[in-house]
Amino acid sequence: MKQKEVSGAAVPAQILIVDDEAIILQVFGAILEEAGYHIDTAEDANTAREMLAAKSYDVVISDIIMPGLSGIELLKMQKQTSPDVPFVLVTGNPNLDSASEAIRTGSAVDYLIKPVSGPELIKTVARAVEIKQVRDENRRLEAENLRYQHHLEELVQKKSAALIRAYDEVSRSYDFTLEALVAMLDAREKSAGRHSVRVREFALILAHEMDVPPEQLDDIARGTLLHDIGKIAIPDSVLLKPGKLTAEEWAVMRNHAQIGYDIIQSSKQLAAAAEIILSHHEKYDGSGYPRGLKGDEICLGARIFSVVDAYDAMRSVRVYKKAIPTEEALEEIRRCDGTLFDPEVVKAFMACQPLLEEIAQWDTLDQNLP
Repeated sequence: MKQKEVSGAAVPAQILIVDDEAIILQVFGAILEEAGYHIDTAEDANTAREMLAAKSYDVVISDIIMPGLSGIELLKMQKQTSPDVPFVLVTGNPNLDSASEAIRTGSAVDYLIKPVSGPELIKTVARAVEIKQVRDENRRLEAENLRYQHHLEELVQKKSAALIRAYDEVSRSYDFTLEALVAMLDAREKSAGRHSVRVREFALILAHEMDVPPEQLDDIARGTLLHDIGKIAIPDSVLLKPGKLTAEEWAVMRNHAQIGYDIIQSSKQLAAAAEIILSHHEKYDGSGYPRGLKGDEICLGARIFSVVDAYDAMRSVRVYKKAIPTEEALEEIRRCDGTLFDPEVVKAFMACQPLLEEIAQWDTLDQNLP
């Protein structure tokens, strides 16, 4: 995505390149301008800070090792004032731990190792611009919902049933926007089908069975629906790789939970959902990631997700596997009861299994299932 909407008009995405080598600024700038981006350059981090204070950018590409402030220091400072601007770090040292650490913690969205090819640079910047657009849309939705919430407070005081229905429509519209975003993400992994929608429905059924308070249901619905939002920042070469991932690729893939949390947590309306996103790969016995939480340290929404995600994965057809028969899937859930899965969630799951199995059939490929 090379352009963004500003007051209804499409304008080029704004890219700031920071490097103490003039040739890098010239080459990167020429490549990205040719690709349709608007480019500004800075030869050091202090100049970049001044430019960032004076103008809004969609992506910052920064060398790590520079005279004075380093790229990492620039990143840390800028995260305090403009946390939504994605950073892409550039290094000539493939073994530089600081770049990997910045990616692992979600501070930077990607990094490039010199020499950088033109296609690699363009693809990385395009992905970073997409992340910025998602963050901007999230901010817009939050502001829009705050406006409606203030309006609704007045309506409730007047006991206006008609206007309360308007709020319901806004909420449905908000959730529709989230579903549309998730549909685009699932479409990127062609074998996923409607995985995100199915696990949301599974999770809500279990939440009702477990008598979860009604005010928490929206958080569980949105957190499970958006659980893989962080995969937007995972390169296609890793996300769509048909074979086994290397240790380095697996480390990149595992970071999607943290990235998803960083994207979503800035929205007050999605704060509880963000915790589910961050914890959706945690396991009851503490063997999960990214924080190694165990037992009740894991939020209930994530504990519910862990069970229904495993069930959906087993019961769904993928291009690389057939669906596992129902009884085999149930036996695997029982086998992991108390280790990977919360026993109370498993109990609720077994009580709801017939209804869950109906939903498990959604979007499966046409084949005879046991």
